Amino acid sequence: MRRAAGLLAVVVSLGAAASPAAAQHPWTEAGHVRIGALRTIDNLNPLLSGQAAGTDLAQFVFDGLIRFDERGEAIPDAATAVPTRENGGISPDGKTVVYHLRRGMRFSDGVPLTADDVAFTFTQVMNPRNNVPYHFPYDQAQSVVAKDPYTVVVRLRAPSAPFVANFFRCGVQGAILPKHLLAGKSDLNRDPYNSKPIGSGPYAIASYESNTTIEMVPNPYWFGGTPGLKRVTYRIIPSENTLLIALRTHEIDFYYSAPEQQYRELRAIDGVETSAIPSAQYEMVVFNARRAPFSDVQVRRAAGFAIDWPTLARTTYLDVDLADWGDIYPRSWAYTAQPDPTPYDPARARALLDAAGWKPGPDGIRMKDGKRLEAEMSTVAGVITRQNAEVVIQQQLHTVGIDVQVHNAPANMLFAPFGAGGLLATGKFDLGIYAWTKNPDPDDSQTLGPGYVPPHGANYSGVVDAQIGRLQQQADATYDHRQRKALYARLERRIGEVLPSHTIVWRANVNAWNSDLHGVKPAQAVSDFWNVGSWSL
Repeated sequence: MRRAAGLLAVVVSLGAAASPAAAQHPWTEAGHVRIGALRTIDNLNPLLSGQAAGTDLAQFVFDGLIRFDERGEAIPDAATAVPTRENGGISPDGKTVVYHLRRGMRFSDGVPLTADDVAFTFTQVMNPRNNVPYHFPYDQAQSVVAKDPYTVVVRLRAPSAPFVANFFRCGVQGAILPKHLLAGKSDLNRDPYNSKPIGSGPYAIASYESNTTIEMVPNPYWFGGTPGLKRVTYRIIPSENTLLIALRTHEIDFYYSAPEQQYRELRAIDGVETSAIPSAQYEMVVFNARRAPFSDVQVRRAAGFAIDWPTLARTTYLDVDLADWGDIYPRSWAYTAQPDPTPYDPARARALLDAAGWKPGPDGIRMKDGKRLEAEMSTVAGVITRQNAEVVIQQQLHTVGIDVQVHNAPANMLFAPFGAGGLLATGKFDLGIYAWTKNPDPDDSQTLGPGYVPPHGANYSGVVDAQIGRLQQQADATYDHRQRKALYARLERRIGEVLPSHTIVWRANVNAWNSDLHGVKPAQAVSDFWNVGSWSL
């Protein structure tokens, strides 16, 4: 009985909101929220997107089997419960996972959503013709079968503790697609569906002006009832300064993922609520080991010692976030505090470069075999904090003899899948600064696993390390938290030795919104829009 009551509470939290209160501000349009976003979009079909923005938009339009709440805990979405061994959803051998679907779910065109849609979406994720950024965790499944219209049975190749938290969680590679609209097509890469997709989430896309504006209206068939908003306007404004002005002049009601530099200004705006909740999104520098010069671990480690990571977190990220070096969220059960393997030490950086054969040239830039030690650094164009970080890193690497040039690009170019020519996926960078949103489970196979170098995954560093792979497999194979925590501590130390990346901070997502907007609950993981169906204005 207690378990059933808990599930009912979750359903209520995702369901219809109370009637909106009368607007208090003259700029508030009751029932219509205007959202301002910085990043351009690579695809409205979350199957083909590799961006955090794709996961955010999926919360409006789609359902997964599960999603994550504001505490970073998995909750049912299209499924009636999150499978566990205790509720019979995970078999004793850990290799069979069963999801039971809600009855009466429909896509926004009125067609029922069934287990066949889940099984169909699985085949599309694994279809080699689709430009899918990564196949994790779907490639861990030996089969995904619709046992009946409301039951999905997954047979795993081996026990996998992170599987449930990653399989069809609402977001990119986690949204359930409509089989009745997409079946029979050889691939989905250029299908008209991608610019006006139909899902089963609280809202439906009414119109899309490419990388400018998305208009959304309530989905009359949403399982949660009537959504709390009558209209959602999602505007892409590729300048953080312009977004700040737009909020200040009340052209938008919600500005999310703002830079740390604007936090104090946002807090000072009348009629605006703000939040800066630490999240499982880590801002990092990634070294591309797929090409010189960072194909040499000594050069990667030298760069690590040359960068003053604590000062970068304090002065550029303004101490708004949690500073740490690894990829385990400091507030996770799996976290073990360990010293930074590359603390700031320019003298050691120079010694490593000397040992690697890079000697100072006439202008101070190092040379080897007649070639200068040069690198290109990239991030999302227009992101103030990262551009400031680039300046600091460029200067610090120059002091040890590494010449760094900055070449930034829009988000949809950086994060596009391998098949679409994404700069990170195809390795067209040397140093990358970006954030990765981690699921609450600590597994990092997708971003660091030796089998997940693009086009097979999101290991953009290209570091292929057998020891990392073995530790990941051992940690995945056990459901015991104590054993997994010990394995992740060893894994973190190995990451520090081969240095595919170095975290700067775990970002506190800075959000600001019209104080007449109710129901906003910024999340520790995945998306701050996780409960958007219950917002009201």
